[in-house]
This record gives sequence, C-alpha cells and structure tokens, in this order.
Amino acid sequence: MKLLHLTVAFSILLTQPLSPKSLLANTANPLTQSLVERDEPFCYMRTTDGKIVDLGKLCENKTPSNISQSCITGSNIAAKVSINNVNYDGKFLSGQIINQGCKIVKNIKVNYEVLDELGNPIDNGFITTQPVTVEPGKSATFRGEVVAGAKVLATHADGQE
Repeated sequence: MKLLHLTVAFSILLTQPLSPKSLLANTANPLTQSLVERDEPFCYMRTTDGKIVDLGKLCENKTPSNISQSCITGSNIAAKVSINNVNYDGKFLSGQIINQGCKIVKNIKVNYEVLDELGNPIDNGFITTQPVTVEPGKSATFRGEVVAGAKVLATHADGQE
C-alpha cells in the first residue's frame, strides 16, 4: 500500500508542469530568484542602500545609431560644422571639425584669417579637411601652411550637403 501511495505521489509530481518560478519559490537565496519574481525593471541601478532605480528612459534608443540625437537642421553649413582644437604654430594651422548636422557634409573648407600684431588682417584663405566626406556626428581634421602672422583665426567652415 505504501508503494501505491508513493507511486501516485511521484506520478503527480512528474505530470505537473514545472516553471522556473515554481522551482525558485521556496528558495531562500535571493541571488537565485528570477528577475521576474523580484519585479525588477529591465534597465535599472541598485543604490548602496539596496533601492532599485528604474533607468528605462535612459536605455531607450529612438534615434538611428548613425545620426546624433541633437543634430542641427537647416541650410547653414557654418552653423552645422563646429571647429575645434585649433592650433597655429607660426607656420601651420591645424584642427578638427565635427559635423553636427543631420546630413552628410562634403568638401568642407575651414576659412581662416591672419592678423598682424595690431590685430589688422594681413591675409585669409581656407584649408580643406580630410576625409572629404563627413557623416553626421563624425569628425575630420585639417592642416595647412599659412602666411606668418601674430595671430591666425579659424573663422568658419563651408561645405555641401
């Protein structure tokens, strides 16, 4: 008779569907509990005092990866291309541009002005960037020889979309 009760109990146990939640329900170790059972968000941070902060809004990606989330629209290339890290060593003007627009910009020219000791313009010109085509959010460099002056300013950038 004991064998019959044991067989029935064992067959009931084998025929019941098992879920990870039911297997972990009696587990005392919180590290082995599923995220669903603990009701944690997909993207979260645990603070030092054990609280959970939902970071779901930060983890969302609504913008294609090849376009900056805050690209500049419009037709003014000079407003879309920022000039950074400008260096004049007495002979060469160099630096970097970043395409902050929403479209590819090509044939970018960095315009400059050479000033004398009194701040009067004595020359001007442009230097092209490498690479020639710059995608949104990407950068290019420029370097070129300029007329010697007391100061050389990179004034603005031109190009085509």
